[in-house]
Amino acid sequence: MTELFREIEITCPVCKKVKSIRIPEQIITQKKFGVIRIQVPQGGVCPDHQFIVFVDTKGIIRGYEKIDLSLKLAPEGRSLPGRFTLSDFVAIFGLYGVFCLIHAKLFNYPAYIIKNKEIEDVAELVNRIGDAMLPKKFQDTSKVHFLDKTDYDKIIMNEKNAFLMDANQNILQVPWDEKLKFEEEMVQNALRIFDEEEQLKLIQQIILNFIKQAEFVKDMLEKTKQIYEDELAKKVSRELLDNKVTLYRIALIKDFIRQRFSSTLAAKIKNKVAEFLNLL
Repeated sequence: MTELFREIEITCPVCKKVKSIRIPEQIITQKKFGVIRIQVPQGGVCPDHQFIVFVDTKGIIRGYEKIDLSLKLAPEGRSLPGRFTLSDFVAIFGLYGVFCLIHAKLFNYPAYIIKNKEIEDVAELVNRIGDAMLPKKFQDTSKVHFLDKTDYDKIIMNEKNAFLMDANQNILQVPWDEKLKFEEEMVQNALRIFDEEEQLKLIQQIILNFIKQAEFVKDMLEKTKQIYEDELAKKVSRELLDNKVTLYRIALIKDFIRQRFSSTLAAKIKNKVAEFLNLL
């Protein structure tokens, strides 16, 4: 059966260059996925920028998100057999796909990839390397599942709180609200390192530092009734001598605690604006 495509006119959100790209008709008409995130790599629309396009099930563009990371992949593509690097991950799943996979593993979200023949040989490696990024006690707690079904109409996602992408780097379902700036910055810093083993070590250290912050907040929440986000950010900054604890970081920590430890504990972190709006 011949796959049908729809042409959609895309505008680069940075340089405003316009170009039409082809998107499989099947994912646009698949109602269950809602808004779909299409990864546009460098060269897809313009030579210098990569970004995400948000497309609804009618093929209407609902927004864009820039990816502020430049990556020059080797022209031959994948590494030699037996080796699998961060750049290989990016080549197969796209930058945004890699951000999402790291987020799903770290924050314990179910993750599914609709595979094709080209990625069958990396299924085990994805989970092995994903676990290697985490401290030992969090390894083997979350798993990326590879689905054999290539017909979107036959896919039944029982878990609404799951991440789903296909082998064409289309992000079909994202269960979190936060932007992936944490993962983007982490990958960006890792790719600046030439040594591939050191790249993994840097990611491990960044994740370990984040988890230490989250566990500090968890211990704090166990001893308090509630605390506002801005107050918590100041307290964590002061206690851990870290002046980079922003409200975005607190939102990530809150989600980590909810997904990994306790939704009741996470609910103790309050937002003043949300409480004010609820009173109106």
